[in-house]
Amino acid sequence: MHIYTINDLSNEKVVNILKNGLSEITDNRIIKNYHPSHSNTPGNLFYILDQGRYKNGLGNYFVIVDDSEKYVASAGWNQYEMDPTIALLLTRMYVSTTYRTQYHIANYILPKILEEVKEYEHLWGTWNLHNKTMSKWFSRYKESKSTALWPNIYKNFKPIGSKIIYHTKQYVAEYKRDHNE
Repeated sequence: MHIYTINDLSNEKVVNILKNGLSEITDNRIIKNYHPSHSNTPGNLFYILDQGRYKNGLGNYFVIVDDSEKYVASAGWNQYEMDPTIALLLTRMYVSTTYRTQYHIANYILPKILEEVKEYEHLWGTWNLHNKTMSKWFSRYKESKSTALWPNIYKNFKPIGSKIIYHTKQYVAEYKRDHNE
């Protein structure tokens, strides 16, 4: 595995890896957010990269590839423009169906993000209302039901309700640093 860091569309090699990997998305609920054919749509990952959300030291986007340079997963972080005390974590996260349940985001990307956002007062993970997996997990966790399969790093996220983030209603969970971070 290898992790690339990008801030815009200038790294042609990594952008092509993203395009190839995300071109496989067929889920109508998320296709506009990720598929390169929707790159002119606000909210699409390629549009966001082009518009500079991850530039100027206010964010990074990470892309994991396997040993053959094939797309595995990606996610980023950025300072929330509406409140500079908030860093949005795991933004535009996507995991190739081949690699789901292997927790590459939790094991490789989230630790890198947490290293980079130490100066922010609030660390928010957000997810769209259609992301049933995240919603169910946080509901189970909040009710102290078993969430044993998920990596422990996710257990530091505490649900704080829904908010409008970038013109879209999102569920929000705040990452609570432990005393070692």
